Amino acid sequence: MSYKAEEIERQLRIIHACEKGATGVYYGHRALAKVFFPRIIPDLDEMHAHESEHFEIFGALINSRGSRKATLPIMWCAGGIVYGLFIALFGVNSIWVSTATIEKIVSTELNLAAKFFKENDNVIYSAVQKIKLDEEHHHEIASSRAIFTGILPNLIQISSTKLSYLAKYLAARV
Repeated sequence: MSYKAEEIERQLRIIHACEKGATGVYYGHRALAKVFFPRIIPDLDEMHAHESEHFEIFGALINSRGSRKATLPIMWCAGGIVYGLFIALFGVNSIWVSTATIEKIVSTELNLAAKFFKENDNVIYSAVQKIKLDEEHHHEIASSRAIFTGILPNLIQISSTKLSYLAKYLAARV
């Protein structure tokens, strides 16, 4: 397999695994929000639906190429659920801070992926461009509702960043 083909497969696998993790994060947030913060459920439902759609889109792209998916998608979802539940325990602002932080990272990573796919695969490039719009929208919603000052928001930003990049690292290797 050529370097280009390997890199396409690797990037698809990372994005696919991380989208599955994102479905879990929103599932975890929604589980507690339904009980304690019902007013934010419509936004979380929309974001969860988008992430589920993104997971399906990248799954179809992987299948159409006969590429290897990340190992055990349920693992990515379960990790996301645990993280989402944990963050939601700290309240609505923690959900929004986490979402804004993660979606900013996702936007940055998708911009990098888009540059690669623009030169190497127009079909994947088009999918990334469409998905970027959803992710940027999620970031805008969360950023407009989050209060980023204080110790807890800072800790959430740090943990969200570290865990996001850990997920990417693991997805590239399993």
